[in-house]
Amino acid sequence: MRLGILGDIHGYLPGSDVLGVDFAVHLTQTLQVDAFLQVGDMCHYRSFARPVYWIIGNNDWPDVVRQVESGERPLEHFHNLKPGEAATLTKGAETVRIAGLNGAYDDLYYDLDPAGPRPTESLAYFVREDVDKCLSLRQIDVFLAHGCPAGLGYGREPDYGVPAIREILDAVQPRVMFCGHAHFYREARSGASTVYSLEELKHEYCVFDTATGALERFPSQAAA
Repeated sequence: MRLGILGDIHGYLPGSDVLGVDFAVHLTQTLQVDAFLQVGDMCHYRSFARPVYWIIGNNDWPDVVRQVESGERPLEHFHNLKPGEAATLTKGAETVRIAGLNGAYDDLYYDLDPAGPRPTESLAYFVREDVDKCLSLRQIDVFLAHGCPAGLGYGREPDYGVPAIREILDAVQPRVMFCGHAHFYREARSGASTVYSLEELKHEYCVFDTATGALERFPSQAAA
């Protein structure tokens, strides 16, 4: 199976009036892959030509998930991954299980009671209960996070390198973890897992071959 991998989308492609999300739509129309994974900070929301599985970043509007799932805002091929739940992709005899953690880390919000009232500005950040839900996941091939695991050299801890995400990595041991928020490409290993932080989409996108584990990187300007 071939998966398109998209980093933070944010605003415009450099030196153009092309919105990053519209370029993402273009990739879903033209790139020969089976589905796409996106690691948060989509920031603008569209229908896609192929399935896109994504998580919320700190610059996203979380209520868009409710709007889409209720039908209030009908968008096609727009799938948000919920904490503690896995989506299963199949192609022929191959099965790939993906999961993710919505939101970024902020210590102001981490210990909020998810059942109680929450400030609107806190909704794009995960809380301890979200992490706890993810810790029980097993047999995950790909995990998405908006932030990187602490202790692997990603720096600026606990913003880029997040202890809670490291806790998930150590417990779940996904084959691959793709990380947004840091805005640079870097590969690290932890046990049986490979961890990639991703460049913003305005610079590049990737294709991941689930059968071989190979990750190819492509400059976005060449495909725009």
